[in-house]
Amino acid sequence: MPKEALGRDQKKRYKIKALIEWISGRMHSIGMTQEDLGAMLGISQGAVSSRLNPKTYEKNKKSDPFSFGELLVLFEVLKATPEEKEKLMTL
Repeated sequence: MPKEALGRDQKKRYKIKALIEWISGRMHSIGMTQEDLGAMLGISQGAVSSRLNPKTYEKNKKSDPFSFGELLVLFEVLKATPEEKEKLMTL
């Protein structure tokens, strides 16, 4: 049976989930806490936790977890490679 093509909304949810997983994994690998990340972004630890919860985005309750400016800060702090940036930013 052929696979059905993903719709734009479904692709976006998968991309958001991949971004969240990358951020969480990178935070863990460098020993950064949500509180540290929140301080760098100027938001509370609770806000970081909410934004890193994939269930928030499964039912389109919220459109994007981070703004473009916040993503730039995240990529700098978490030392993203150019390939990772391109992969995570393209939809």
